[in-house]
Amino acid sequence: MKIRTVLLTALATILVAGNALACGDSLYRVGKGVSYRVYTAPLPGSVLVYGQGEGAELLAQELARSGHGVRLVSNDEELQAELGSGAYDVVIAAYSDHSAVESGAEAAAGSPTFLPVALTTDEEAQAREEYERVMLAEQDEIKHYLKAIHQTLKQRG
Repeated sequence: MKIRTVLLTALATILVAGNALACGDSLYRVGKGVSYRVYTAPLPGSVLVYGQGEGAELLAQELARSGHGVRLVSNDEELQAELGSGAYDVVIAAYSDHSAVESGAEAAAGSPTFLPVALTTDEEAQAREEYERVMLAEQDEIKHYLKAIHQTLKQRG
């Protein structure tokens, strides 16, 4: 009777242990399991996006989804008003709008960092002469924008 109890207990343990060992193994297979496609900002900042169209809206949505405080403006009056508030760490706009951004940023108390977006490779080369970080609209993904914003926030302290 004692041997029978020991054998049944051992058999039950083996059956339960087999399931416990298999737990989570599907997560380690290459190309399978959990996928993390949302980027998060380790240093959330306040970002002003200046632009018209779907591209500017999508950029603002993705930056907000990553954890940044984002405001999208589409005309010069709104841009100047927002820059005058001094509430932004980074301003993202087309390189062709750099004069409007810089004139408004000079009036701002905190002077946000301008992150220009070049539309062509020629414009990118020209922008790199003036700015440390330049994004190229047709090549850069959201992760590149997030990296540039993160580096800017780290430098600002």
